[in-house]
Amino acid sequence: MYFWNSYPFVRLSIVLISGILCFDLSPEIWNYFIPSVGTLLILSPITLLLSNKIGFYQLRVVNGIVFLSMFFLLGGELVRVNYYDLPKNHYSRLINNHEGFSGTIISTPTERTNHIRYDFELRHITTDDSIKNIEGIIQLYVKKDTANQARYVYGDHLLIAGKFYEVTGPGNPYEFDFKKYSSLRNIYGHAFVQVDDIRLVGADPSNPIFQFAFKAQTKAAQIIDKHIVEPRENGIAKALLLGIKDHLDNEVKKSYSAAGAMHVLAVSGLHVGIVYLFLQFLLGRLKKTKLGRQMFSMISILAIWSYALVTGLSPSVLRAATMFSIVAWGEIKSTKGNVYNSLGLAAFLLLMFDPYLIYSVGFQLSFSAVLGIVYLQPKIYRLLEFYSLLLDKAWAITCVSIAAQLATFPLTAYYFHQFPTYFLASNLIVIPTATIMLVGGIGMLLLDPIVVEVSHLLGFLLSKIIWVVNESVSLVESFPNSLIEWIYLDLIGLIMTYAIVIFLLWGLHHRSFKTLLIGVTLFLSLLCIQFLSIGDQSTTKKIIFYEIKGMKAIDHVVGHHADLYVEESINNIELLSYQIDPNRLASGLSPIAKSIQTFRDSDQFLVASPFTYGVLEKNRILYIDSVTFKLQFDSLIRTDILILENGSVKNLDWLKDHFHFEHLLIGNKNTRYYSDKMKLQAKASGISIHSLIEDGAFILNVRK
Repeated sequence: MYFWNSYPFVRLSIVLISGILCFDLSPEIWNYFIPSVGTLLILSPITLLLSNKIGFYQLRVVNGIVFLSMFFLLGGELVRVNYYDLPKNHYSRLINNHEGFSGTIISTPTERTNHIRYDFELRHITTDDSIKNIEGIIQLYVKKDTANQARYVYGDHLLIAGKFYEVTGPGNPYEFDFKKYSSLRNIYGHAFVQVDDIRLVGADPSNPIFQFAFKAQTKAAQIIDKHIVEPRENGIAKALLLGIKDHLDNEVKKSYSAAGAMHVLAVSGLHVGIVYLFLQFLLGRLKKTKLGRQMFSMISILAIWSYALVTGLSPSVLRAATMFSIVAWGEIKSTKGNVYNSLGLAAFLLLMFDPYLIYSVGFQLSFSAVLGIVYLQPKIYRLLEFYSLLLDKAWAITCVSIAAQLATFPLTAYYFHQFPTYFLASNLIVIPTATIMLVGGIGMLLLDPIVVEVSHLLGFLLSKIIWVVNESVSLVESFPNSLIEWIYLDLIGLIMTYAIVIFLLWGLHHRSFKTLLIGVTLFLSLLCIQFLSIGDQSTTKKIIFYEIKGMKAIDHVVGHHADLYVEESINNIELLSYQIDPNRLASGLSPIAKSIQTFRDSDQFLVASPFTYGVLEKNRILYIDSVTFKLQFDSLIRTDILILENGSVKNLDWLKDHFHFEHLLIGNKNTRYYSDKMKLQAKASGISIHSLIEDGAFILNVRK
């Protein structure tokens, strides 16, 4: 009856999250925010007065609804204030009307393949005749230049000659929506500039805490560089200790991902938890007295946030530090507290600070993993009993891994489409050694200013341990079928999978046949949905013209088979895969690496300048690759799909006189200026036109 009384912040967090999600679905509800809150504020004292006369128990539901409704409305209002009510001088209103801009670096640099990326808070834009004050954050990409390399730091004020542009949405079906991802961080624009376009005009750090944190992280990185010189071990040490993943090569990332150990290279709850548990190991005896408990709590909180500062106060560490600080604070009152309520309080505080954290993959994985470990690990641990201390510890670690994987598998399948088969074996190695590496690494950082020889020795030992872990992880990756890939789960599948797991676990724990039956029914329903989707795809025939910058790319889909045709051989297939494979995955098709061929090598296309001609599913496809208006045609050229490339046609009236077509496309090898120009001509001539550059991929459903 009083089940929820022990979990007040769990209730508040659920209601707050509901308000956040509902705002995105129906923001118009919050048009009546003020009268709604006013009504609730009037109802609150009335219901309390009635409760005193009638009895609180009789009106508990009414009181609860009134109270929780306020937090529901608060959740939506937080979204509106933080993400929807942009200031009048926000740069998104002036994004195409400037020649230069100025602002301040508000993040540490992040290394990309060809650029260094910064979060950049805008202050002014310059036009031909004026300077305007603006607000907002963009992502600034500075081209790497070995001859004139510059590295900016938090607080640097820069004057930049050039433009920033709106972040564009995905051009292809199921492609990652970077525009939406950026908007969840209140970032709507980006700029790509050269070092010569930038002038450093001063420094103005807006937050001294972040300034100190970034300096501490940079200093710690320099200490690691001094004591660990091997490139691979150095990169892993920085990722493990500081959360700097810029120096991890793709091979290392692939190995750790396949082994199910990638969480070790992302500073998060695991690392903060190790710090907290190590403090308990060292100072646990203090908790025998009230004063000792207070000292332990204060020392723990101070140590946790000191470590958070060294990692640059990354969002994942802030979440974990908040969570463990709440746990440590509970020690003051000599109560273990309710871990679920502590998680609820941590979520509540974090979402009050940033409501869109609910959409963060790290936020979702962190809380799912902790909930899984707290609820499932003790139950799994009790299934077996070992009298050997070593076996018992190994079993405990195994139980933690199983619980975390059960809780996070639906999310990893939804976001990353893979599952590490041997995660149990790798975590038996990685979790204990991660503890040793983290403690030893922190010791190395702390002792460097005091006893540099000891710090150097710790660095030497740490590099050897990292080498052993790397070799172990690589060995696990080399096992057959170490990583199950190409798993597809949509949002409905994600929700149903979690529902299945919850109902089955709850039914088994409470031995409830009805609950188990619900779980089994949901599982069978999910299977039916999958089978229907497979059957639907088997009858599909379509031709997809993808939006790939500067490239021709056509997918010919027949049932569960697809062939990708491109203009020329692709040396780096990763970018192409990034844009096309999401659609292949969602459609139950194979990756493009297994079905890619060039126009020249295929039997379906003929390349003869200035044309590329092909036939797919009886649809004639004609690319005009270069200028043709000087050519003479004896008769009207008929085709089903006509694609203009390289600005080949200057006038659509001329095109109508010489070509007959069903669909007219502006290809990827054109400028936006040309695309806009052709669209205006098409509108004036009454021609239907599709621009791959602006409108995204063109899909022709041949038969379904």
